[in-house]
Amino acid sequence: MRGNRVVRLALGLSAALMATACGSSGTADGKAAAGSPPATAAAAAPGSASAAPAGAQPPAGAQPPAPARVLDAAQLKAAVLATGDLPGYTAMEWPAETGKSEPLPTTPQDCQPVENIRTGKIRPAASAKAAGSVMSADAGSPGAGVGILLNGFDGDGAKQVLSALKTALKSCTHYEGGVPRPATVAALPVPALGDEAVSYTLAYGGNTQEVTVVRQGAVVAVFAPGSLSGGGKGGPAVKVPQEVVARQLEKLRKAAG
Repeated sequence: MRGNRVVRLALGLSAALMATACGSSGTADGKAAAGSPPATAAAAAPGSASAAPAGAQPPAGAQPPAPARVLDAAQLKAAVLATGDLPGYTAMEWPAETGKSEPLPTTPQDCQPVENIRTGKIRPAASAKAAGSVMSADAGSPGAGVGILLNGFDGDGAKQVLSALKTALKSCTHYEGGVPRPATVAALPVPALGDEAVSYTLAYGGNTQEVTVVRQGAVVAVFAPGSLSGGGKGGPAVKVPQEVVARQLEKLRKAAG
């Protein structure tokens, strides 16, 4: 159930999903859920489309880039970090939410993409999902457990998710709706990860965690620590270990060929 708690806290997956996870025979062999770039996160990650100068044209005769490979549920499941992928960590797989329920609306509406990430009810909806968690051998350290949600998209869905989140982080500083208590949001510097990425802190009820969202081709990967800082009394944000993010993105690149 520790892995269950990691996913629930980190990604805010629905109660129905967590009931499924508790009742399932999920393995612990290591294979184990609407904008533009934020002003506070000035530029897009290196290599992203928005990093190119405005109006830039490809060289004459250049071929357009091939569309990103779309991964199905089985491929995403195989790509989630497994025990043995990262020294010092064990991994568990959990069922990813596939229901059609809509996310609860936020006030202000500008914050909706942030809440959608928190609950795993990302819009546009993913065509396939896989979820898991990893736990450091040093289980007592902050952020020792990390929840991971991989979302596969058709077309330009993955780009739409990052675009919406970037726009939200321009103006969203606090919101109500969905979260147990009013939440405070703060954009962090744009991490140089994947094709494009954002990172921000989410705080509510005296607890704070750092969330990192990365687009790797047609996949949006969400990372969040499985513990919240502060114990309801405030404190620095719990961070996602960078080695976890790097190894997960490496597996995604290989899965996409």
